[in-house]
Amino acid sequence: MNDHQELIALVERACTHPALGVKHCLRVYHLAKELSQHLTLDDDVLFVAAMLHDTGKYPVYALPNVDHPLRSKGVATNILQRQTFSPNKLPKVLDAIESHMYYSEPGKSDEAVYLRDANILDNLGNIGLMRLFSLIGHDELTRTPQDAIERARTFAEALPNKVYTRAGRRLAVKRREEILRFLAGIKRQTAEYAWI
Repeated sequence: MNDHQELIALVERACTHPALGVKHCLRVYHLAKELSQHLTLDDDVLFVAAMLHDTGKYPVYALPNVDHPLRSKGVATNILQRQTFSPNKLPKVLDAIESHMYYSEPGKSDEAVYLRDANILDNLGNIGLMRLFSLIGHDELTRTPQDAIERARTFAEALPNKVYTRAGRRLAVKRREEILRFLAGIKRQTAEYAWI
């Protein structure tokens, strides 16, 4: 098994909810590559950062009162030091992991910037809605369908403004519209959310 396969297996073992696991990490990786196709990024850095960016959220690694990007950075450091991962690439991976959230400033490298944009975009559009509603009852911020609707509305309004790259902003507009169409339909079909 090579290092990339080991990371995939590690995430599969550690993550308990599919909305946060391997498929999310792979979507983020592939979307970052798509958005940055006009550049030459270090694919190894991008892949490793994408696979490990949320490890600090997983129950096996999470720590109370520690923001998950910081925890993920620590977990990634330990994992990658045990692997044959290049020590010269480690700072770029750790920067990308630490700065992957919408509330962070983009990281220093192109890999960090595109990873962050792809992660934000995975919370928008149809895929973002699917992830959000699948987390009802599994996430302290999304206990009820009403919570999910409110978060979807907040995401549609706030997250597109957090996207940094031109390609990412274009996609954010489309994905924002997907959320707004969904919310308008739900509102119509539930007497303005009264029947949810």
